Amino acid sequence: MLILFALVVACLTASGREVPDVERRATALNKSIMCPVCPGESIDQSQNSLAVQMRAIVREKLDEGWTDQQIKDFLVERYGPSVLMEPPATGLNLAAWIVPPVAFAMAIAALLLTLKWMRMSAEAEREEAEGEGNDRDRRDYVSRIEDALSSNERAGSASERGDEDRPERKAQQ
Repeated sequence: MLILFALVVACLTASGREVPDVERRATALNKSIMCPVCPGESIDQSQNSLAVQMRAIVREKLDEGWTDQQIKDFLVERYGPSVLMEPPATGLNLAAWIVPPVAFAMAIAALLLTLKWMRMSAEAEREEAEGEGNDRDRRDYVSRIEDALSSNERAGSASERGDEDRPERKAQQ
C-alpha cells in the first residue's frame, strides 16, 4: 500500500510541473527534422548517432537564442532540404501540397458522378419497365372494353330483331 501511495503522489507531483518552453520547442523541432540516415524517422525517434548529434545541435542553438526557423535553415544548409519532415511550400515542392487534395477532390467528384449516373440509369430502367407494364395493362383494358362493346352490340342487334317482331305482334293483336 505504501509503494502504491508513493507512486500516486509521484505521478501527481510530476504532472503538476510545467515543461519549460525551451524543452517544448526542442521537442517540436526534433519531430519536424528528419534523420538523414534513417528514412522516414525524425531525429526525435531515431537512435542513430547522427540523430543524437542533431538533437544536441538543436538544443545548443535554442540555448543560444536562435529561432525555430533559423535552426531549420541551419540544418537545411548542412544536410539539404530533405532533412525537413514537411517539404517547403515553394517551387516544385508546392506540388506535394497541392496534388493530394486536388486528387482527393477529383476522386470524390468522380465517385459522386458515378453514383448519380448509376441512380439515373436505374430510374430510367424502372420507368421503362413501368411503362411497358402500363402499356400492357392499357392494351388488356382496351381489349376488354372492345370485347364488352362488341358483345353488347351483338346483344343489342339481337334484341333489335326481337323488338321488330314485337310491333308486328302488337299490330296483329
